[in-house]
Amino acid sequence: MKKLVLLLALTTVVSIGAFAERPSGWGIGIMGQYGLSWDGFDASGGAALSLKAPQYPIYWGIQASFRNDYFRIGVTGDYYLIDQILISDVHFGWYIGIGGYAGLVASSGNLGVFAGARLPVGLYIMPVDTVPLEIFAEIAPTSGISINNDGFNFPDGGLQFGIGVRLWF
Repeated sequence: MKKLVLLLALTTVVSIGAFAERPSGWGIGIMGQYGLSWDGFDASGGAALSLKAPQYPIYWGIQASFRNDYFRIGVTGDYYLIDQILISDVHFGWYIGIGGYAGLVASSGNLGVFAGARLPVGLYIMPVDTVPLEIFAEIAPTSGISINNDGFNFPDGGLQFGIGVRLWF
């Protein structure tokens, strides 16, 4: 029993020391986002602003898509539950978090709003010590609600994908 307690204590100490060492300032970048819905696998995508303010533990994504008969704006906010370095020489790590999303979509006379929860899982690398550049990719299953001209939809959601770069100041 003593060995088990010692092993658990040692594992805890080592894992706490392995948390990511991202800079503590502002993180600003761009990313491409793509989403597939659970019902019919309708797809949407676009560019997004990636933002991390030093005062808050939330990673934000602000996305907008414009086409001839389609407009969509959305926001995501994620809190990382686990954020660990796997290879310290190149600051290669992974994260898993919990977050939310909300937005508005308008297409061909149909107007809708959507909101829900997401579970982001991602990888990142900060390959150069002298340049505070982060490259990341993530996948996030989502589940939520939507309301549009067709009515109330629950559950609504799908898979969101993202890949981007972020500079730290």
